Amino acid sequence: MAGIGRPRSIAEFILMFFLLLLTSACSSSSHEALTLEEKLERIPGISFRRIEPPKGYAEAYEIVVTQPVDHNNPNGAKFGQLVFLSHIHESRPMVKYHSGYMTSKNRLSEPAQLLKANQIYITHRYFSQAKPDPLDWQYLDIWQASSDHHRIKALFEGIYQGKWVATGYSKGGMTTFYDARFYPEDADVIIAYVAPMMFGVEDPRFRTFLTEEVGTDEDRAKIVSFQRLCLSNRDLLIPFYIDYAAKGGVTYKFGPGATLEYNVLAYMFAFWQYGDGDTGKIPEQGLGAGAWFNHLKEIDDPMEYTVEDITDYEPFYYQAYTQFGYMAYIHDHLQDLLVEVRDPTCRVFAPEDAVMVFDPDAMPDINRWLQDWGENFVYIYGGNDPYTSAAVALTGETNALKVIQPGANHGASIAALDEKEEVLKTLEGWLDMEIVVSEEQWLGIKEANDRRLFEARRRRF
Repeated sequence: MAGIGRPRSIAEFILMFFLLLLTSACSSSSHEALTLEEKLERIPGISFRRIEPPKGYAEAYEIVVTQPVDHNNPNGAKFGQLVFLSHIHESRPMVKYHSGYMTSKNRLSEPAQLLKANQIYITHRYFSQAKPDPLDWQYLDIWQASSDHHRIKALFEGIYQGKWVATGYSKGGMTTFYDARFYPEDADVIIAYVAPMMFGVEDPRFRTFLTEEVGTDEDRAKIVSFQRLCLSNRDLLIPFYIDYAAKGGVTYKFGPGATLEYNVLAYMFAFWQYGDGDTGKIPEQGLGAGAWFNHLKEIDDPMEYTVEDITDYEPFYYQAYTQFGYMAYIHDHLQDLLVEVRDPTCRVFAPEDAVMVFDPDAMPDINRWLQDWGENFVYIYGGNDPYTSAAVALTGETNALKVIQPGANHGASIAALDEKEEVLKTLEGWLDMEIVVSEEQWLGIKEANDRRLFEARRRRF
């Protein structure tokens, strides 16, 4: 057998020991001498190209990771999953940032900015830039997606050997739950933003929150009054929907009349999800149909109901009706005014060719794990956000920190928290590092969060 034989004396043993140390040191030194691009070239199953790095970063890359459609059959069908790598230095922490959806451009998360960390920004399977061909819907589930992310961690941890932080907003935050449940060693700290834990296809907590808890009685009455105003004047509003689609070059999947009705049905939820909570901004009857339409568009963009947009978000609805759960339209107070959508349900946005059977055990299993084992979690929620009614409930079994910012919506962030210093101190302890953020940096982070929220208005999550 080739190689070094068994030592025949103590002297030979000592010599062999130092030779092994020298070989190891040389190998390590050789690896460290490689450029980042050379190290990426050594990672199997990826392709990449250099892109403009974010401000403060040394390098950035657009990377396509080859993934198995079914992680139980790694030699079977494959697809390419788009990720973005933003690199500061290998000694810095790595943030694994889950979009939860598609993404076509690089973007920094709040944790990456706060920690001055490297970041991998990950597109979710079955959305654009991570879509198998053909689509076999049975392989879109939380375990398969978490296995994608676990494999990405395994591919890059040889370069980034420091602390790993997982994060995501809304559906991206939910993704951190599932990753932690199935691969708990993949992150040292998890920061989940505005991420609900829903139970059932139509979680009843949303109705209670929207009709009894959020805002005042007067606020809730104004919202109902505006919904009825819009539906009572459908003939005045529908031309605005037709013109909006024509200017955008898009087609409403269910026609302009039904789009108006879905838009108004979603308004109660979306007002608190994305609005600032000021019902004084709701236009009165005398302002006219143009003002009503513009307000509806600001709160819940009709583009969500186009063929193009619905197709983009079909994977979300598939998961909502197989594992996540979701919300129901509150429509009893509008039933007499509904003409085309007599039995409102979000199920119509799911893929028509998919077989969807809801698993009632999926989320309770995740929830139990988070409550009993979910260490080093920070949960951030907005007090006005309907999804906060389905927030993870802590039991005291873990060291998790949960912060609900009064009056905040679905854009709640660390930068806007009253308790942000407590969050930073908690992260410093878990990551064993000092976190220093200047006022100028806080301002920049807040501006970035505002841009992210503005773009997120086109999403229901």
